[in-house]
Amino acid sequence: MPLEVNGITAVTIGTGIWSVATLVMVLMRDQLEASGRGNWVAIGVCGIILGLLGMRYTKRRVARIERAKESSV
Repeated sequence: MPLEVNGITAVTIGTGIWSVATLVMVLMRDQLEASGRGNWVAIGVCGIILGLLGMRYTKRRVARIERAKESSV
């Protein structure tokens, strides 16, 4: 029997990590740009955006699964 894991916790933690990393990169932007890594801030922002989309997806998925369970009972 497979585990029932909804993924919300994993996506939320990942999004939080991206948020902290992006904040650190914003604070160190001058050093990043000097070393040719100025695009890392944009990569961090993309990670946050994808994480937020993932959170929305996983929450909607859980809601669909719960509705399906309720309707099959």
